[in-house]
Amino acid sequence: MFFFGLSIITFITAFIFGDKNLDIPIYDTYFVFPYKSFCQFSAVFYLMIAVNYFALNWIEKHPNKWLTITHLFLQILSLLLLITKDSWNWIGDNSLANYIPNNNANFLIFLSFFIFIISIFVHLVNFFTSLLLKRN
Repeated sequence: MFFFGLSIITFITAFIFGDKNLDIPIYDTYFVFPYKSFCQFSAVFYLMIAVNYFALNWIEKHPNKWLTITHLFLQILSLLLLITKDSWNWIGDNSLANYIPNNNANFLIFLSFFIFIISIFVHLVNFFTSLLLKRN
């Protein structure tokens, strides 16, 4: 139910922050992602995860408790890092902030993406081990 709710929240967020952009400056290149597209992609992704967990419940297979907790923790951590990327300016040396623009924000976006990828693998391991094992 958590991921069904999360998909609805991110879909609504797509309309609230639809006109804003996620800017990622890397050296001389600027990557601009509209929040609306990002939130819609996230909503579909969370909906697919919810369907996976619902399918396990439907065929009466139970996911591993600790893998599920780890997956939820990593997903929430990834979202929080991405949402609060501009609030972490107190980390690191302030003298470097003049030379590398948005260094902490770029690092946090990368870290959030990396944690997100790890959480995908944790979810897939959890889903397929629960699906293929012969225990209930």
